[in-house]
Amino acid sequence: MTDLRGWGLPEQHLLPDAVVAFVDGELSSVAHERASAHIQRCGFCAFETYTQQQARAAVRTASAPTASASLLDRLGAIPQEVDLPSAPDGLAITEDGQFVAVQRTDKPAFGSGPVLGSSRPLGSNGWFSGRRARQGAGVVVSGMLLGALAFTTPESDAPAPPSPQNAGAVFATTP
Repeated sequence: MTDLRGWGLPEQHLLPDAVVAFVDGELSSVAHERASAHIQRCGFCAFETYTQQQARAAVRTASAPTASASLLDRLGAIPQEVDLPSAPDGLAITEDGQFVAVQRTDKPAFGSGPVLGSSRPLGSNGWFSGRRARQGAGVVVSGMLLGALAFTTPESDAPAPPSPQNAGAVFATTP
């Protein structure tokens, strides 16, 4: 709806929450009057209000859901019959009911490993040293050179092929 209000602003539709609050009678008197005036001149909001009133009436007249006695008995027996999982690793519950973190004793404490720099440097033995490393480096360099040669074009003194004079006309007459 684009009716202009006092300051030249277009009037907007009521939000769904405002429609629900209007139908349930939860708006203040001033807000209720404004919403009521808007509903009287806006067909869209009047329809939304009508459908909300129908839904409210259907919910109020519906009977309460019921559960069978056997289902209620089984649900009530869960605390006595079901095995609860153990506490997660590293957590425990104190006697006053608070969660606390527990330090694991089967793993070494942080910082108890070897001193930084005391082990052999990476690549000092194994796959990345000696003859294999040199061969691998040679393969990489030769591959890079071959790739560079493949993408370069030699300069030649041959002239470029001439373009046909009537190329546009030939293209235009082709079906």
